[in-house]
Amino acid sequence: MSTSSTSRSPDKKKKPLPYFMQKSEEGALPSFQNRRTLADHVKDNMLCAGRKSYFQRIVYVGRHPRVTGMTLRDRFLKLIKEMQERTTNEIKLFGLMINFDGYTVHMVESAEETIGEYMHTLAGCDLLEASRVVLVYNNINQRFFRKLVWRASDYLNELPRTELDQRDPNLTQATIDAFLVKVYKLCKMVREEELDERSAFKSLYLDENYEEHTPDIAVLEYLLGLQCLFTVPEYASFYGRLPDVTSFRDRVWPIPKDLTPYDVFETGKYDVNLTFGGK
Repeated sequence: MSTSSTSRSPDKKKKPLPYFMQKSEEGALPSFQNRRTLADHVKDNMLCAGRKSYFQRIVYVGRHPRVTGMTLRDRFLKLIKEMQERTTNEIKLFGLMINFDGYTVHMVESAEETIGEYMHTLAGCDLLEASRVVLVYNNINQRFFRKLVWRASDYLNELPRTELDQRDPNLTQATIDAFLVKVYKLCKMVREEELDERSAFKSLYLDENYEEHTPDIAVLEYLLGLQCLFTVPEYASFYGRLPDVTSFRDRVWPIPKDLTPYDVFETGKYDVNLTFGGK
């Protein structure tokens, strides 16, 4: 009996082909041989999200006059409805809007154009007395919510206030990190509550289970006083639309070549006439 099959050496693991030898760009798997650029990661995130344009996530805090959570909710809903009626963008606004006693913590997710229009609209109204944009996350590959979810709470004044050491050089970054951890935890808890099919009724008020993960007044006031963070009007003015500027090339037909100087038809006193025409 032949023993060639038993004596055969095991096949070596095939190495991936270099990127220039692969059949298509879609079939190329990320490996150490491929140079991954920022555009590749943007494409990957959009592929995971199933979209052709990337989504954006913004977390901002605000201080507003003391009104009930439902009253403030109705004011924001009216603002968003007016924005969506005049916009041409079909992608709506998603996220979690939490209204506390005199304070607001909102996490919004949507297309870049939709969030830009919302921030411009919010900056032009008087709903917030003070505001700070804490997080701007571009090109998210997963959303927390598929709709706009509202929650209100009246226990903020009862929470113990965090003692902030102003002498700590890492106070700003540590406070922002701790705040975002709590906001993300609130988003996950509310998302699980919204997806729970056992309960048909979803309460609009946060109960005592959310108190541990709610930022207290001391943290909110500290964030509102940070000069390194944009306010909502500053963010809206900084990330605005580019003005339509009419250039020289837009007014000339046919379009001149890049090598054609703009003053080709202007002749001076000492220029030589190479067209062999008249004077």
